Amino acid sequence: MPRRSHIYTLALVLLALTGCAITRRHVPLELPPSAQLVELREPAEVAPRVQQDEIRSVSASGREPSHVLVLSGGGANGAYTAGVLNGWTAAGNRPQFDVVTGISTGALMAPFAFLGSEHDELLKHSYTESRDRDIFTRRWLPALVYADSLADSAPLRNRIAGEITPQILQQIAEAHRDGRRLYVGTTDLDTKRLVVWDMGAIADGNDPNKLELFCDVLLASASVPGLLPPVEIDIEVNGQRHAELHVDGGVAASLFLQPAMLGMSASDPDEAKVRDDLNVYVIVAGQLRLPRRRVQRKLSAVIEESVGGVLQAQMDGDLLKTYLLSRWAGASFALTAVPRDMVNESSPLAFEPRSMQKRFDVGYQHAASKSGWQNAPLSLSSDEQVPPRGSVQFKVEEPRSGRSVASE
Repeated sequence: MPRRSHIYTLALVLLALTGCAITRRHVPLELPPSAQLVELREPAEVAPRVQQDEIRSVSASGREPSHVLVLSGGGANGAYTAGVLNGWTAAGNRPQFDVVTGISTGALMAPFAFLGSEHDELLKHSYTESRDRDIFTRRWLPALVYADSLADSAPLRNRIAGEITPQILQQIAEAHRDGRRLYVGTTDLDTKRLVVWDMGAIADGNDPNKLELFCDVLLASASVPGLLPPVEIDIEVNGQRHAELHVDGGVAASLFLQPAMLGMSASDPDEAKVRDDLNVYVIVAGQLRLPRRRVQRKLSAVIEESVGGVLQAQMDGDLLKTYLLSRWAGASFALTAVPRDMVNESSPLAFEPRSMQKRFDVGYQHAASKSGWQNAPLSLSSDEQVPPRGSVQFKVEEPRSGRSVASE
């Protein structure tokens, strides 16, 4: 489970210190509450490889199943995701994905998971050998008065630019033309809503600055607010230039999947269960449950643990929504996450090779041994169905043995 709460706590403290704003290149866009932006380009078909009216007959024709991969955020816990992808390759049953979606650290991995196992070594290197200095540079304390973040993301920007080469962009464009889809999520600070970017359409587009835009979207998706600065992305509306501020997609969603990405219409419930050859795989870069801990009665601890609870609830909701959507589409659902019994030695925002290597190894072992997958979110398990309280007298039940112990 991603834990950025201590960063948000620091961000609240900084509100008392920062009074100067950094101006945008262009004026922000102002729209009526009910107005929406509509792209001028014609949207591409989003159903993987086949048209909507062909979906019902694909199984009978012997077509290979379609595979959808959903990658969550999680900072340094992305080492687990990188391990799963590497172990999946070693197991010999990793499919080619028709659709890949990514948030935050999952967005940074999504292009390479999308392109295939030939990029496994790059992911392993990035998530077992990186340090803080490879992601951000801390600002001097006096600079915080005029800054919009605690650190500068120049190292991460440079890393993305080094990995997303024109050749990589071309490969993504070719896959897009073949009907496969790559999506990345950011959060628009002005609207506080998730923005989903069609990265294949960007790669295959005619914009002369498409490589820069592609990299900016990846950087924005991983820019944890408070720690890293927002990414300014210029848009054109009715011939006029405007600037949007985008931050970590995890602010709006822990992970995402939409009906159209499964070749379905969100407005027609009669289309439910039209596929029987569709597989949805979800990799959560973190634990599904935060450990119980004794919280001290002090401001920073109360805020940090409360924000952690909000993030956990968001993950639960996003997983449940993805599961229900998958079942609605008639797809199989498989979920893997860092095991609950694994000791969390450091924050997901601390990039320490030793801890990351451990997370990578656990993910690798889970996938290589074909274990560690579950077919429903944790919130649907019987252990999670806690009955409403009607008193303040309890006993403790051991989950494995069923043994009861009287509470003090």
